[in-house]
Amino acid sequence: MDNMRELNKEEVERLGVIWIKIKSGTAKNILDKEEAVLFWNEISGTKYKKTTSCGSCLSAVYNGLKNLYNELY
Repeated sequence: MDNMRELNKEEVERLGVIWIKIKSGTAKNILDKEEAVLFWNEISGTKYKKTTSCGSCLSAVYNGLKNLYNELY
């Protein structure tokens, strides 16, 4: 998370919406997973494909969003 930047108000709100969709550790559908991956790419500077099924990649997205959510909420 070295490349993390400060989130603006809209991004913090978006994080809250995305987190509700993935907080169980499993996205309810493909669109929710893609939204989480794309948002993580946007804020962290990573370049995961939105269609990734790589377990460690998805774990990094989940854990990164979880840590960020816990820090901001």
